[in-house]
Amino acid sequence: MGGGLMAFLSDDLIGQHRVKELLNSIIERNRVGHAYLFSGPKGSGMLPFALRFAECINQKKDGQEVELPWHKHPDIHVFIPMPSSAGIQERNERLEWLSEDSYNLIEYADRPDSDKERSKNRQAFYSIDYFRSEIRPVTRLRPYQGKKVVAIMTQVETMRKETANSFLKLLEEPSEGVLFILTTHHYEQLLPTITSRCQHIAFGQNTLEDVQKALIERDQMPKDKAALVAKLTQANYAKTKDIDLDLIHQSRSEMIDFIRSSYVLDAIKINSIILNWTSTRNTEGLIQLIELLESFLRDLIVYSHTQSTESLIHEDEVETIKNIVLNLKEADYRAMIDILTPVYTELRQNVQPKLLLTVLAFNFSTLLRGQGPSIPKERAFMHLPALQLNT
Repeated sequence: MGGGLMAFLSDDLIGQHRVKELLNSIIERNRVGHAYLFSGPKGSGMLPFALRFAECINQKKDGQEVELPWHKHPDIHVFIPMPSSAGIQERNERLEWLSEDSYNLIEYADRPDSDKERSKNRQAFYSIDYFRSEIRPVTRLRPYQGKKVVAIMTQVETMRKETANSFLKLLEEPSEGVLFILTTHHYEQLLPTITSRCQHIAFGQNTLEDVQKALIERDQMPKDKAALVAKLTQANYAKTKDIDLDLIHQSRSEMIDFIRSSYVLDAIKINSIILNWTSTRNTEGLIQLIELLESFLRDLIVYSHTQSTESLIHEDEVETIKNIVLNLKEADYRAMIDILTPVYTELRQNVQPKLLLTVLAFNFSTLLRGQGPSIPKERAFMHLPALQLNT
């Protein structure tokens, strides 16, 4: 096998065995196209693969070995969608995080930030000014130390229409020395004229086994903890870096208290739990809490239907799960998950968390009894006491 192929296989990229074989074949045959489009779900590892692919392509020039990591290679350029208020320094900070570990989260929708930044609810995208000032100039460069000038662009579905049309012109008239590697979580949102000019490589969701193995080998995590973390993040290795198991255990205990207090409508206890959550967690922390709650409810569904503990995420809470299912036979756990779904969006839209969680507790109270929500969706305004009318 050639040096490029061996270099690619020696890297500790996680899962995606079919993609590895395909990229290795491209490197071995030295038949590199001018544009690749990686598509897949979040957590599939498209960006780490893109970075490693770029390194392999540029590791040799004129028979000479060029062993430089992507962040030190003059011919590899990485672009991410940016909020209009963000500057180049902020982008460079995120790329610095990426240089520390290619699986680090750098996307604005996923990377936990300070309360101040989160409260801005900034939307990241590729503006036409960003394209003209930063991206297009790179495509006019000639390779310096490698075979290709590589432009990696993540989340290309966030391109504005004008930006997409301008970018299309670059794809229609490709420069011989330039290679584009694009990533997207939403292939269906891209212009057909863009997708048709790229070689499409589809990524799948990583398996729990692949992520668990990575946690054990890369992070030296004990096997039992690795299994729990892999399940909690739904096999998203990037998210495992933000998992605090001590906080998870504490949050889960509070979450179970929240469910029990909701059932009996213990207003004092509910209010105490909500105040603690909203005062100690930012938006991202509250979203992680809702994700934890959803995973626990899914365990209740699994056990109530199968009476089996083999597929449970929260294996160490088996007795609690059994007791809840045994004592709340009429509970509608699926409906409870359904009313959780919009909470993610509402939290990111800066809806007051205390109100959201209070409404959640009241709805849980009736659903745990097998009844419908206390207030139907079409009369959601009735959650605001000031607007209720005495009739």
